[in-house]
Amino acid sequence: MTTHALAAVLTKPGEPLEITEVVIDDPRDDEVVVRTDYVGLCHSDLHYLDGSLAIDAPAVLGHEVLGTVARVGSSVTRFSEGDRVVATVSPACGLCGPCLRGRPTQCSRVDAVRRRPRPKLTTSSGEPVTVLAGIGAFASAFLVGDRSLASVPADVSGHVACLLGCCISTGIGAVVHGAAVSPTDTVAVIGCGGVGMAAVQGARLAGARRIVAVDVSAQKLAMAQRFGATDVVVADRDPTATAERLLNLVPGGFTHAVEAVGRRETAELAFDVLAPTGTATILGLMPEGERLSISADALVYGDRVLQGAYMGANRFVADVEMFTDHYRAGRLDLDGMVTRVLPFERINEGFEAMSDPSTIRIVLGVSGAER
Repeated sequence: MTTHALAAVLTKPGEPLEITEVVIDDPRDDEVVVRTDYVGLCHSDLHYLDGSLAIDAPAVLGHEVLGTVARVGSSVTRFSEGDRVVATVSPACGLCGPCLRGRPTQCSRVDAVRRRPRPKLTTSSGEPVTVLAGIGAFASAFLVGDRSLASVPADVSGHVACLLGCCISTGIGAVVHGAAVSPTDTVAVIGCGGVGMAAVQGARLAGARRIVAVDVSAQKLAMAQRFGATDVVVADRDPTATAERLLNLVPGGFTHAVEAVGRRETAELAFDVLAPTGTATILGLMPEGERLSISADALVYGDRVLQGAYMGANRFVADVEMFTDHYRAGRLDLDGMVTRVLPFERINEGFEAMSDPSTIRIVLGVSGAER
């Protein structure tokens, strides 16, 4: 049974997305067709849209999504038609070494998990369409492997539930899993977009004794305080000046720094403000081929650590349940993370709004779900 969908298609980097009809392939045994209800606009998508990260066009971006199961493959047992689900860009096989060691975002078989013999999407004329991260949620429906999905209960509103799949799982996951922050720690969060705000909330949930938010925007810093930042620092154009401000605030340096910008300068700043034995966790995606420069003395003599935490080193299925419980109890503010909900047709306007300092997350309502 052929499924048609409306999708916002990337035809050329730097050009507006074009809303057009695409054809979704029939689900294989382990795949699910999901009707999109809400999808968030992530800076990862923006990197492909502006060309700083490469993807073969035509392509459908979008991955931070809440939807409703429409069809399931013959071997799918975890989901049924009508279930509400969120998706992740990091499906895991559950059997390889990294998965068995509790690091599913580093699954060594992720390419095999995503691989299929024919395209998931084609144009109406039969041309293959690239699907970002095996999802491609900037469409009224998408086709995805069942390992990329987790269930969401009905009492979590769709326009905030979609955030669980990316900015929340990345930001909180990086603090809880990647950095293992505790109540003894001081944490600097560099960059207060969606992922950075989630990291601030994660540090608060973990009980960190000091949480310092850093951003160029005083407006964003005021919002970070509402999410749990104990202190704020307005970033200077000169990273050295910013480092001095941070080290004046927390003499001796931070036990943890989380970078959520995606720039060489801010990643190096995260390392530079560490105390001895401290850990800098880098989350921001950078242009392909970018390299970092850090002090060898600070690394070796101070036992400092520079690490990544892809997708927050999250444990997706278990984490969605954990996030849901914290949200229900009022400990996790998802509603405050959503700045605006726009109709799907205004997706290009939504991307333009991402540059506004008042924006944390723009969410699109799809399939008539917009509020």
